[in-house]
Amino acid sequence: MSRPFVHLHLHTQYSLLEASLRAPETLKKAKTFEMPAVAITDNGNMFGAIEFYLNAKKSGIKPIIGLDAFMAPQDRFTKNEKRDNNYQPNTRLVLLAQNLEGYKNLCQLSSIGYQEGFYYKPRIDWEVLEKYSSNLIVLSGGLSGDIVTHFRRFGADAARERLKKLKSIFSDRLYLEVNRTGVKEWQEVEPFLVELSKLENVPLVASNDVYYLNKEDQLAQEVLVCIGSNKTLQDESRWRLGSSEFYFKSSDQMYDLFKDCPELCERTVEIADRCNLEFRLEDSSGKSIYHLPTFPTTNNLTLVDELRRLTQLGLIDRFDEAQKRGEEVPAAEHEKYRERLEYEIGVIDNMGFVGYFLIVQDFINWAKENNIP
Repeated sequence: MSRPFVHLHLHTQYSLLEASLRAPETLKKAKTFEMPAVAITDNGNMFGAIEFYLNAKKSGIKPIIGLDAFMAPQDRFTKNEKRDNNYQPNTRLVLLAQNLEGYKNLCQLSSIGYQEGFYYKPRIDWEVLEKYSSNLIVLSGGLSGDIVTHFRRFGADAARERLKKLKSIFSDRLYLEVNRTGVKEWQEVEPFLVELSKLENVPLVASNDVYYLNKEDQLAQEVLVCIGSNKTLQDESRWRLGSSEFYFKSSDQMYDLFKDCPELCERTVEIADRCNLEFRLEDSSGKSIYHLPTFPTTNNLTLVDELRRLTQLGLIDRFDEAQKRGEEVPAAEHEKYRERLEYEIGVIDNMGFVGYFLIVQDFINWAKENNIP
């Protein structure tokens, strides 16, 4: 049996046009490698979280839900930064939910990134990171990570200050991530992270920053990036990962990579043990629970009464439309349609879909009113 290892930094197909991993195939491989857990950390979004969670549970593997968050160089509201010599790019932090409260914080951060911070990417800043930091574990990330970026651009002192800032927020929930993916920049970065770990007493952890399933999938991943950036494979200016090593490696491969410091691989299991997210998807009777946004009703009606009110108004509109077409429904038959309507509302209510129907009709009607097909 292989020594246990957990991939904590992993991008799926929902890191749109940047990664190609799909949940079922990824988890099947994790099962083959006898891995106890796997994380999903897509770029700025949580689109694949529930799909990944359900597939992992079905596979008997612990799901760890995370987010590879983009940090704005100034604050999330500042946009159109001049791209001159002083321009600072977005940096990254890998955030992992420890429990349901942590998951809700990830959702808040992702939503704020899109609603308030979006500028090419969904970005957050230090203000909201601190506000929604509870029950989250943070990894320093890859070469675009906040600490590594500051080291490479501004030197060791600047990077150490960033680490102290993170440590003041996350305390013992902070880890310095080390990648050995064959990218030459890591030869300079890793010794610095090792030294920084000793100076600030922040543990190191091994990662592979996974973007595709098998080594031979590298070309397909590069094609994806070309599609997303409107470039060709021959274009030397296109963005690329930098090696063919960003694939889903086995535990043995990871321990071989880190044979001089196996404790960095062992620490992935320690982090996985700290992450225990459980969704409540069924009630005591086994009926599915659908976690939907709260729909605002008229005069504080219940959801089912709001659905009843809207459908009864709709039924009157259908009667009027039929009359205009010369197909009037006799008044004596109206009651038959109302009884059928009550039956249909009962079916929707029993299935727990009332909120879903109200939400869907709301955005469909808004689109119609705004001439959007």
